[in-house]
Amino acid sequence: FKEHFRTTKKKKRVFWTEPELKALIEGVEKCGEGNWTMIKRRYTKVFENRTTIDLKDKWRNKKDKTNEQWLLETRRKGRDHFREKKKTTRNYWTEEELAGLIQGVEEFGRGKWSRIKRSRPQLFVNRTTLDLKDKWRTKQNKTNEEWISETKRKRSEHFRDQRKTTKNFWTEAEVQALLDGCAEYGEGKWALIKRSNPEMFKNRTTLDIKDKWRNMKKHGNLEEYRKSGNTSAFRFRAKTSAQKSKAPAQVTKRRKKTPWTANEVIALQAGVNEFGTGHWTAIKRMYPEVLANRSPNDIKDKWRTYSKRAPHMRHLSENLDQF
Repeated sequence: FKEHFRTTKKKKRVFWTEPELKALIEGVEKCGEGNWTMIKRRYTKVFENRTTIDLKDKWRNKKDKTNEQWLLETRRKGRDHFREKKKTTRNYWTEEELAGLIQGVEEFGRGKWSRIKRSRPQLFVNRTTLDLKDKWRTKQNKTNEEWISETKRKRSEHFRDQRKTTKNFWTEAEVQALLDGCAEYGEGKWALIKRSNPEMFKNRTTLDIKDKWRNMKKHGNLEEYRKSGNTSAFRFRAKTSAQKSKAPAQVTKRRKKTPWTANEVIALQAGVNEFGTGHWTAIKRMYPEVLANRSPNDIKDKWRTYSKRAPHMRHLSENLDQF
């Protein structure tokens, strides 16, 4: 019962390698078809992870194919369509790959993706035949030049490999160019505005331009600018040359927190009873040995927290004898 209805999970599919296929073909030629146990014992190292049923099932798939055709078909399936290591990140097409795909279609025709891939193995080393077919489908009715330029623009603008790691504040000249572009082309034509002034917007994407315009409408004063024509209606946070040349401020280390002792708390209570709140320097001078490591500001902060936590212990003058 357990053998027929096993509760174990299905074994992970492991694709056959070229040495395994060659060993299987050689074993059938020497031992004969059906002697799978003898073949497995003859090639124990090669078929270490294969059972006799695996050998039988794999040989059944050969059908009427020749040995060369069977090797080629199995190799293509295992490498192209059922790769063990799938792509985890999107790999964008380069200009050289697009040009190679166009030349391959012109040479072999549309649909001959395996021949195109085999004709350029180094160029399409990270592409499958399915990738070639899907990429060619995006061409639609565009010309080769339009298709390449569109793919380059998407790669460089919207899907840049190196994203900005620091905030790059807008300068007054960039804001003025954005205002002029919106006045000329209209709101929403961010790609036209960027292409009309490539030097000014070389470090900005169309998404950056759209976000900046939205923030200007929300926080800026467009009405004032339209009346006066002065960009001072908008706020600028770009660093000036004086700010850039300024030396960075030294970071001071945070002082280690030292808990208050019972003697320090008693001295604090006695000082407040003597001088009242607010006279922290006089309290420190009254008990210089006990409060030697406390500043007037420390004494003030301690009294604030102490009076909140223990309001019933405000009069401890009877404990001053030890001082």
